[in-house]
Amino acid sequence: MSLSKSWLALLPALALAACGETPKHAEMVSAAGSNVPAGPAVDRSKCNETGKNVVTADTNHDQKPDVWKYFQTVDIGGQKTDVLTCKQVDLNYDGKIDLVTYFDDKGAQITMDEADLDFDGKFDITTYYANGKKVREELDTNFNQRPDVWKYYEDGKLVREERDTNGDGKVDEWQYYEGGKLDRIGYDSTGSGKVDRWDRAPEGDEAEAAPAAGAPAPAAAPGATTPPAATTPAATTPTTAKSPPPQAKK
Repeated sequence: MSLSKSWLALLPALALAACGETPKHAEMVSAAGSNVPAGPAVDRSKCNETGKNVVTADTNHDQKPDVWKYFQTVDIGGQKTDVLTCKQVDLNYDGKIDLVTYFDDKGAQITMDEADLDFDGKFDITTYYANGKKVREELDTNFNQRPDVWKYYEDGKLVREERDTNGDGKVDEWQYYEGGKLDRIGYDSTGSGKVDRWDRAPEGDEAEAAPAAGAPAPAAAPGATTPPAATTPAATTPTTAKSPPPQAKK
């Protein structure tokens, strides 16, 4: 390739760098046919630069932005106010976004954040919040861009954990917590997407044990996430599908 052609090929990248626009990052996606309730609806356009005032910061003084704050001008009580809608951070200064935080319409509370734990350019954990409190986490533990562990919280306490142990995109293990302690575990051994076997949680050094012989079996759950006679209701989340991911730019 000639020198002139090389420069022409670099022009788009140079233009983006000059504008200080944010780099791309990979979103986690849910598997088709999953039995996992959709997470709370989050307006991903809040991290879109269109119509926003983007303020950048260079925290390590390498002449490259590593923090991007998105502000949108809104009318509050008849007064024009800049509200923080999104914050993106490159934590290890490699040019890739590692943490994205979404804010509510007032810019006061976090509604969702996504983080890249191993700095490979792909999000590994998504956390949802309601009224400033964590209500749900989605984790990608095998780094294939699909969540395989889901945790649900009430008043900041873990009440349920769901797992996809075979990588098919469906929950096949349910762990329920009572008073902050693991109480019972449900398993889907048939691939139906519903619990067909229950174990009580182990106590101390004792191994997990099935319900005692002659004891009534837990009622079959009508849905994959419904526990048998749970005394603490599982954290609920809206089932509205997520908005499409933003068109991130370099």
